[in-house]
Amino acid sequence: MNRIYCLIALFILSISVVRAQDRPAGDNPPLRHEWTPEEWSRRHLIGRGFVETDPPVAPVRNVAEFERMQGALVRYPFGIPISLIKEMAKDVTVTTIVASTAQQNTVLSQYVSNGVDTSHCNFLIAPTDSYWTRDYGPWFESDSAMQIGIVDFPYNRPRPNDDEIPKKFAEMLGIPWFGMNVISTGGDYMTDGFGNSASTDLVWVENPSLTSAQIDQRMEDYLGITNYQVVPDPNTQSTIDHIDCWGKFLAPDKILIRQTLPTDPEYTPLEDAASYWASQICAYGYPYKVYRVKTPQDQPYSNSVILNDKVLIPFMNSPWDDSARAVYEAAMPGYQVYGFIAATGAAWLSTDALHCRVMGVADIGLLHIAHIPLYGIHPAGENYTINAGIIAGSHQPVVADSVLIHYRVNSGNWLTAPMTHTTGDNWTGFIPKQPGGSTVNYYITAADQSGRHANAPFIGPADPFTFQTIWTNLTPVPDTLWFTTFEDCMSGKIAQLHNYLANPVGLSEVQTWGIHYPWYADSVSAALPAVVAAGDSVAVRVKVMITVNQAIVYVTDSLRVTSDSGTFHVIIMINHDLLGKVADLRSDEKLNIFPNPVRSETSVEFTREKRGMTSLEVFDTRGTRVKTLISGTLEPGKKIVHWNGRSDDGNRLPAGIYFCRLVTDEFTSSTRLILLN
Repeated sequence: MNRIYCLIALFILSISVVRAQDRPAGDNPPLRHEWTPEEWSRRHLIGRGFVETDPPVAPVRNVAEFERMQGALVRYPFGIPISLIKEMAKDVTVTTIVASTAQQNTVLSQYVSNGVDTSHCNFLIAPTDSYWTRDYGPWFESDSAMQIGIVDFPYNRPRPNDDEIPKKFAEMLGIPWFGMNVISTGGDYMTDGFGNSASTDLVWVENPSLTSAQIDQRMEDYLGITNYQVVPDPNTQSTIDHIDCWGKFLAPDKILIRQTLPTDPEYTPLEDAASYWASQICAYGYPYKVYRVKTPQDQPYSNSVILNDKVLIPFMNSPWDDSARAVYEAAMPGYQVYGFIAATGAAWLSTDALHCRVMGVADIGLLHIAHIPLYGIHPAGENYTINAGIIAGSHQPVVADSVLIHYRVNSGNWLTAPMTHTTGDNWTGFIPKQPGGSTVNYYITAADQSGRHANAPFIGPADPFTFQTIWTNLTPVPDTLWFTTFEDCMSGKIAQLHNYLANPVGLSEVQTWGIHYPWYADSVSAALPAVVAAGDSVAVRVKVMITVNQAIVYVTDSLRVTSDSGTFHVIIMINHDLLGKVADLRSDEKLNIFPNPVRSETSVEFTREKRGMTSLEVFDTRGTRVKTLISGTLEPGKKIVHWNGRSDDGNRLPAGIYFCRLVTDEFTSSTRLILLN
């Protein structure tokens, strides 16, 4: 009997101790991350008195953790080591929530004595119940006016002081506050910045009055989330059910999921979670890249913070710490990865670590590059169009010449291509076409007049977007024919239609005449239609019928080629001076044909005043060359050329109207002739 009384007494004592630990009194001693018995008895009070507002004006976008942050939100008394605060304050503003001015002075003294850059520190004086700023802290959104605001929610604990922090922080920052009536917690929420977010099914459990469809609708209205992934919690041995205890978005296309030993009861659920995410399509249009971090003793390595170009990981003084660092470095090239041992009296736990106790603060003037990258395989032989939205939350103009595509081919030197503003926030540019079998890396940069700079992806050249090129058709080599000199026009330029594919390609048509400018396909090395074997080529010679002077400005046309793999073009560049010559054509005064009409034979007479290149050709009314009478260099003097009315292949041409054209480096002359039967 005495033993039973002793046990009852110990039980009552333990409850009183727990309640003493959890009760927010005096200097706000820390609560537990889980429910306390006393809080469980008050769970019906959660959300009572919460003010729901209209949502932000659509379109709305939820800012991701791995986007540009201007600060971090922590609370005193701390749940994190000051060494972590010191590291964060090197780059961003650390806002510390304190209960009073006296506490603020205490914290400042600690910061100074520990070497924290206090010029990057400010304070929010407000009562709190706990240090889990991630759980009760603000979520950030950008609305239709490019205004960053805070979306608040009823915190899933009856901790009224904590629950008021997002509203007070919005007042401190001078930005809008919106109330979304969905009970939640920051540790059980992650987003990718492209309308995809995830939580465990805890969000359904804690909102029994709402259907899943109603929750989804509110997530879309307030945060712009169109794909809300609610998944089971694979940490089956835990009661906290927060997604950051096992998973983390590292980028729009990357997710980290913890891994434990095969003997662990959570091994199979975690493997199932990894398989699930590997099957899901990310915002970029392909399956997520899944990275695994080993946690054989349930180390909280996924409970990390991404703060601009740094990743801050909870270290456990474990042999697995270095392995965790290596996983992050492999998944996030270019980022600086730091590990931090927990503060005395505030140990990192498997369900409560660094991420739970630090909340990133989005850049209020965020410069955002919205871009869905090219990926996978793209055809060789055509330019690659790059589109992006450049959204300046500072409301300052985007610097036009800062919007660039940086690209490299097969790990070569980085090159740049400009992007041009089209409409609204939209910009477009292109990466020049590349040979098949190339690997192309690229990233986008932009700046606005507030002094902000941005990359897409965030880290830029260290982890660029990537795609490969592949041959899909015959390929013109070269793909552009430049007509710069008179000799170019007379002799012509050749494009080889090469088959880089492993199979034959049928070639059905080659355009023979320029639609906009006076060029023509003088010859094709195969009779069409033809089959071009793998590794073989067909040569097309192109000539221009008008003298071209010194190169200054070019006009552009294209020669169309049709195969059974599709249509492509050879670019033709012709000097602009050529266009001025068209109006100056002199006909009969330089070129004389007799007899005309022609029945069996005629004589074409002209005079060369000096030695030079000369072309004398006959064309039909469609512009097709049917006979070459002269092509080469002639000496000065009077010239007479005879023509018997036959084509280059020796066949008698049908009766009709033809044109005889003489081209020299001095003049161009053309005369109509009539061929009779």
